[in-house]
Amino acid sequence: MQIDDFHWQRELIIKTPCLDRRSALHTIAEDLSERSGIEVRDLFEALEVREALGSTGFGGGFALPHALVPALRSPVKVLMTLRNGIDFSSPDDRPVDILLAVLWPRGEHQGFLPALAKLCRPFRSVRVLDGLRGAQSRTEAMMVLQMFTSPEGLPSLNRKVVGEKAI
Repeated sequence: MQIDDFHWQRELIIKTPCLDRRSALHTIAEDLSERSGIEVRDLFEALEVREALGSTGFGGGFALPHALVPALRSPVKVLMTLRNGIDFSSPDDRPVDILLAVLWPRGEHQGFLPALAKLCRPFRSVRVLDGLRGAQSRTEAMMVLQMFTSPEGLPSLNRKVVGEKAI
């Protein structure tokens, strides 16, 4: 199973006023519940259980909350920026203000880890993260993502990457 090309315009939440990790994960669960049809509490619990195994904070103010969800039929994701950084137990102890959340069907887990690797690649760039921090709207965030990623936009999980070029 693979995620098709991104639909960032509807998968973006900009400048959310979350106070802590739990409120951020709950906001993510609410958003993804609307698109997946799965109860908010089930998605929230899946994210919390995964987070209890170890922080999904990467450092640099970025986190990648993710989980395998039994009832999910297809992968869902959301990119969320926060008004203020929150503690996410990241390796660098920097507060997280950019989160990319990915939920994946438990029964289709074979593509999950490669998908996470491809999805988080653009967020290793300080320019992308700083651009997203400055974005005040979905449109501005879309422009940042398109400007600082490959010419085709964000990498598709349906394309192979050869060297630095997606084909």
